[in-house]
Amino acid sequence: MDPVSQIALGAAVGHALAGRRLGGLAAAGGALGGLIPDLDVIWSGWGRDSIAYWELHRGVTHSLFFGPVVGTALGWASAKLHARRRAAKGKPTEGLTASWIAVWVGALFTHPLLDTATIYGTQLLAPFSDLRFALPALPIIDPVYTLPLLIALALAGWLGWRSRGAKRATHAALVLTTLYAGLGLWANDRAEAIALADPALAARAPDEVRVTTTFLTPWLRRVTTVEDETRHVGFVSVLAPERPIRWFALAKDPHAEDLAEDALATDQGRRYRRFATGMIHPHLVGEGEATRLRIGDARYGFPNGTLGGMWGVEWPVRGGAIVPGAAERYMQPREAGWDDLRALVRATFGYETGMF
Repeated sequence: MDPVSQIALGAAVGHALAGRRLGGLAAAGGALGGLIPDLDVIWSGWGRDSIAYWELHRGVTHSLFFGPVVGTALGWASAKLHARRRAAKGKPTEGLTASWIAVWVGALFTHPLLDTATIYGTQLLAPFSDLRFALPALPIIDPVYTLPLLIALALAGWLGWRSRGAKRATHAALVLTTLYAGLGLWANDRAEAIALADPALAARAPDEVRVTTTFLTPWLRRVTTVEDETRHVGFVSVLAPERPIRWFALAKDPHAEDLAEDALATDQGRRYRRFATGMIHPHLVGEGEATRLRIGDARYGFPNGTLGGMWGVEWPVRGGAIVPGAAERYMQPREAGWDDLRALVRATFGYETGMF
């Protein structure tokens, strides 16, 4: 999830666990704890090939072991500093260690759990395993998830961080957002059922059907199908199950598909395919010496020029073959304006749009 959501979740968890004892410091510590795991983006690509970013991000700092181990150490250190300040003012110091450990462990532990609710995947068992766990519950950016947490924190600050009402506010927000994530899982199953019942999809008899999240809303889902000569992408609103799906065709380029077989057989290719869970779209861009094979991550993309993937990995093509070991990450930039946002909202509720 985006950093704002993680900071808000960490702050809410910290306050819910220790707000009565630590006041606003519990929310502040939790907010910092909610941010720390994502600092792995700083070192994830240093001194390594360009695919390492995807492999290392959401790695050991997102492990289920990171929170209890590092959080306990940070909680102990925070309690010592806090106790020293309180003792200098003649204030009691009982219970600080348990409270600070609860704040840090809670924030660091819930961060990877929230990331696991997205299709990007999280290495919960790192460093013992690089297996990525992912649930198609929430988009990586979802204001509806984040807003209740921010409102609860604002209310807690207004009521007084140590008050009973403040604690109830953050508890209620955490319960509400957890239920919301559960509804997201239901939405994915519902979208798959809607897609499989679509006559156009049934007529194509695809080899594979995958349903993933889009952005900003869990109610509009991306459906990707794979056939012999084509991939199709459609968007399903679970709020309008009766609406026919508009399918977009992504024709398979035989030359790109052949080159992709060679690329995916390399070390970089195998690692990338595993990261993308096999949902890829090979295509060629450029001409002559500037030709590149791009293999898009087909889990993400919109019918605005990024349908085959908003990002992915590309290989230079020389003499009709890929250059092994030369893979680099690429982004397919596409500015989104108010018209795109309006189309996304309309499509979410099942209305006709020029884009979806």
